[in-house]
Amino acid sequence: MAEVFGKRVREVRHERGWTQEQLAFEAGVKRAYLSEVENGQRNVSLDVVEKLAKALGVGPEALVAE
Repeated sequence: MAEVFGKRVREVRHERGWTQEQLAFEAGVKRAYLSEVENGQRNVSLDVVEKLAKALGVGPEALVAE
């Protein structure tokens, strides 16, 4: 699950043309944490899923679907 989520976050971030720094700032998380999420090394809470989805302008389901 963590790997799929991280991959989707990275894909959507790239679609937006954003750096990790930009997304981390918009979502209110640290860049190092976001890097671990994108690499599937970190499990995330529902709160973080919602923060990242909101920052990216997508619904949370867009980040958890394969």
